[in-house]
Amino acid sequence: MENFYQFGALVSAITFSGAGIFIKKINTRNFFSIPFYEGLFSVLVMLGIIILLNNWQDTIFANSSSIVINFIIAATLSSTGTMIYIFSLSRTSIGIALTVCAAFNVLTASTYDYIINSISFDVLFFIGAALILISIFILNIKSFFSKNKINLTGVFGAILTGFFWGSAVFFNDKALIESNIFTASVIRSLTAMVVMFTASIFFSKKINFAKDIKIFKLFLVTVILLFLSNIVWFVSLEYTTGSLTTIFGSSAPIFGIILGYIFLKEKIGKIELLSLVVALSGIAIMISI
Repeated sequence: MENFYQFGALVSAITFSGAGIFIKKINTRNFFSIPFYEGLFSVLVMLGIIILLNNWQDTIFANSSSIVINFIIAATLSSTGTMIYIFSLSRTSIGIALTVCAAFNVLTASTYDYIINSISFDVLFFIGAALILISIFILNIKSFFSKNKINLTGVFGAILTGFFWGSAVFFNDKALIESNIFTASVIRSLTAMVVMFTASIFFSKKINFAKDIKIFKLFLVTVILLFLSNIVWFVSLEYTTGSLTTIFGSSAPIFGIILGYIFLKEKIGKIELLSLVVALSGIAIMISI
């Protein structure tokens, strides 16, 4: 059964990659609009489900203040990490930022599991995790050997992003022990909306809504995919460790290659093919644990 929920983390990575495909088609430069409306969509859907179930007491009001605080901390860390990641991308290449961020995200989540949650890892865990991280490095290897100098500020931003996201996993995992995905999703979405709205004001980036019907459809599909990705991710986290969920989530760029080839007709070169083989090998090992 645990393998089933591990597979859920992979589904989350795939749907997240799918959202990236549509974001690329939308070609928006406003990084705050989509997360804001995804949060709004998530809140409305989850509240609608709770109303249909007529189960406010068990899903929302039964949570203690410590659970709510943990969810808020997790959502704030996650949203802040996203802002820092955007800043990091403005200072260094996406390949370097993505690789460094993924590595420190996994390292942080695994450290929390090992030190605080007293979870021990076997050799297969380290081999599988290493292969997935190596695949991300292979995918972005050109960025590390380009003529452009590596910006240390951008790299530090990616490290900080990985730490924030890994820490968010820990607080979500801690809260989910006594709570549920409904509460997790609602609090995450509301907190993300507040953070994104505040950031949009601070950076003078107005939160826009798609007016063109074609763009609106792409916008809606993107929001739905992000919503599904987050829900499945919470379900996976509720039944598996934070480190496992994080490692599988880090495979999103690899699935992005496959989806980009299918939907955007992007070519898969030798480097991309090698990274795919290495990543899938790592995923197979992790599932076999």
